[in-house]
Amino acid sequence: MTPFSSSGSICSISHKAPRVGTSPSVKRDKSRQGCGNSSVSADMYDAGYRSITNIDYSSVCISTMSAKHADRPGMSWRQMGMSQLSFPDASFDVVLEKATLDAVMVEEKTPWEVSPQTASFIHQTLTEVCRCLKPAGLLISVTFAQPFFRRRLYARSEYHWSITQHSYGEGFQYFVYVMTKGQALSSEDAALEMKQLESTQFLPPKTLTTTENLDQEDFLSKIDL
Repeated sequence: MTPFSSSGSICSISHKAPRVGTSPSVKRDKSRQGCGNSSVSADMYDAGYRSITNIDYSSVCISTMSAKHADRPGMSWRQMGMSQLSFPDASFDVVLEKATLDAVMVEEKTPWEVSPQTASFIHQTLTEVCRCLKPAGLLISVTFAQPFFRRRLYARSEYHWSITQHSYGEGFQYFVYVMTKGQALSSEDAALEMKQLESTQFLPPKTLTTTENLDQEDFLSKIDL
């Protein structure tokens, strides 16, 4: 794998979130969700971002990556599921997920309809991320998903964040969504939330169904994201 992985390099997207991309000398606590075996965290570290916490539910992945990057002090590796984070409230300035939610949704039959189980899992994940973000903290989501399919999952007033989006790439386009905690949804996103709430299809069930205990399959550690 090269620094230019399937969703682009960290250098090619860092300018999309200026508070992160232009000030590596400023200490910011960052969490990488669903780190897998990607080189993104190492690329960020080498670019000057030294306080990085990586999580993945696969113990095999965490053990392998921890050993591989043992020479990078300040970078930690934790096994946990992203829908049940064990961090205290307001732990991070930035949370980065790069194609992690894409992997969660890979078995959906169609992008037009998200299953109740997957919608519930994503809702619980985003709720946990919001809890762990500091005031004015950022969730940066790098994905293949076009705004029509992804923005509706982020547009919920209970997350207490605003949404901006960017795109990059030639031929095959990628998207960067930046959620800023403590800012209100735009009128457009508020209307989108209302539209989703009017459809029971997008209301998450009360019982969360998760597949994060399938550690023995260890499939995410084999996906080069």
